[in-house]
Amino acid sequence: MRKNLIFTLLFIIIQSCQSEFLMDNKNIIEKIDKLDFSKTIFEVSIDKNENIIDTLSVVKIKTNKNGKIVYKQKEYLPKASGNIIQQSYFRNNKDLFYQETSANKEFKSIFETFVNKENVIYKARTISYETENQNDTILMTFEYKYDIGGKKETLFIKPELDSISSLDFTKYNKNEKPEFGYLIIENDTVQKRKINYLNGKMIESTYEFKKPFRTIISTFNNNEKTLTEILFIKINDTIKKASESIFEYNENSELIITKDILNDTITKRKKITVHNNVQN
Repeated sequence: MRKNLIFTLLFIIIQSCQSEFLMDNKNIIEKIDKLDFSKTIFEVSIDKNENIIDTLSVVKIKTNKNGKIVYKQKEYLPKASGNIIQQSYFRNNKDLFYQETSANKEFKSIFETFVNKENVIYKARTISYETENQNDTILMTFEYKYDIGGKKETLFIKPELDSISSLDFTKYNKNEKPEFGYLIIENDTVQKRKINYLNGKMIESTYEFKKPFRTIISTFNNNEKTLTEILFIKINDTIKKASESIFEYNENSELIITKDILNDTITKRKKITVHNNVQN
């Protein structure tokens, strides 16, 4: 059961990044650690008059000389979710290659990907620590298939151990962007995903989860930022719209208005960006 949970967390992370280890990630991490923070994003809950009620999370970001994000540290504050801290490191092509998540000093997980000499991810591992003397390590292999022109067509992510039954599949479009996929654990399809594009840009995504059942449909603007997000859940074998969120953007802020349809309530969140230059 615990391994199933670890696999689910692993594949959720893998979706944001899309034999022998040829790259030493430690060297890249050391270089990124020396960079200054470029901006901080505060996520707060607000009332109808946009007065701040509570701070939900704080995100600190580092960018490279080309302005691309290479590091993100997100802290979920205690009132929101129990003091969870997540550190993420990205390659220049935006691929996530190292992520460390800790919760209340009682749990820690590490996710890491490795690239081959063509700079393509071909292996990943996740390490989960529950106590000082107990941990789980899972190694995954990435198997790509290409068309006659050398473009990526499909990706199969499988565990290296035959005793663990799991598979994540992704199908790519002609522009090598993911358009369909699913996650199978112990012969059970626990997640499906579909992404639609227009003129090469993502305009809609649909994610369906089995346990508990929920479907999330999101739409995006020309910059591929979220415009709307609708959540469907199942109640007594009937699928119902549970909530709907609208996203509004200004130069240094993002407003999220969520209507809880089942409880007839409306909540507001705001993300405020502060540009800074803080030393590590």
